[in-house]
Amino acid sequence: MSIAIGILSYLRTDLLLETLDDLSCVEDEVELIILNNNVEIDIKAELLNSPIVQKKNVSLKYLWDRKNYGVASGRRKIIEECTSSHIIMLDDDVHVPDINKMIKEVTFSFSSISELGALAFNILEHGKGIPNRFEIPHKNKNIDLSKSFNTYLVIGAGHALDTELVRKVGNYADDFGLYGFEEVDLAFRIINAGKVVRYNCDCVVEHKKSPDGRFSNDYVNKLAFINRCKMAKRYFKFHYYLTCLFVRGLFLLIKTKNPKLVFESIVDVFKDSKKQKFGQHFYKYVKEVKGFLYW
Repeated sequence: MSIAIGILSYLRTDLLLETLDDLSCVEDEVELIILNNNVEIDIKAELLNSPIVQKKNVSLKYLWDRKNYGVASGRRKIIEECTSSHIIMLDDDVHVPDINKMIKEVTFSFSSISELGALAFNILEHGKGIPNRFEIPHKNKNIDLSKSFNTYLVIGAGHALDTELVRKVGNYADDFGLYGFEEVDLAFRIINAGKVVRYNCDCVVEHKKSPDGRFSNDYVNKLAFINRCKMAKRYFKFHYYLTCLFVRGLFLLIKTKNPKLVFESIVDVFKDSKKQKFGQHFYKYVKEVKGFLYW
């Protein structure tokens, strides 16, 4: 099994270099893919000076097209460029306590579970060592995170994928804008393909979540509404879509206090014409793992 590590970075070169320092003790052969989402800032020189790039067992693939792909399309680009059988996806602002243990867990999981399609990591708040409720890969925020379990979500800050399977199910979405829900969308399609998503408690990532103002709160809330409703409209039965549109639309209005923005967002959802209705297996799986689909 060959392993890649994929990271996209935007306006956080300092944090990216800290993350790479965490990875510099890696012992396995690794394909390191860095996508630079900065339009005008070339970070290649900084990367070449990073200790991990000096290692003989690490091959660097640096991608810079002088454009901001956003998160979904950026990760899609990383998958397109990846030549390894499996890939670990990380945010550029994470601390990885033990990359060798993580790779060992990823390798063992995919080798021992034939139906495994994606692995969700244990995401903790950096410096606190506790989970952030918004980065628990399950709707039940009281679930026991000290044990591994099958689930239906992965978190963007850290997860692992079967590269070829991801390509077969359509890769990360190419129409989700700059930010939001691309990893959930992919996890849903992996499950619909008959595969399993599993949370691994021993793959630990500490997320720094820097408050850098890269995106406005209104913009983040807008994309969260549009992309979540797109998923419901494309994949789910009508009553799931309807409740998602209503509840998340109300939430968007409360958060932004901007009726015009809400109206424009609903129009964007209505304009989406893609359809890939999921089969009964998907609903059965989500029920078995006690998931939630309404909103």
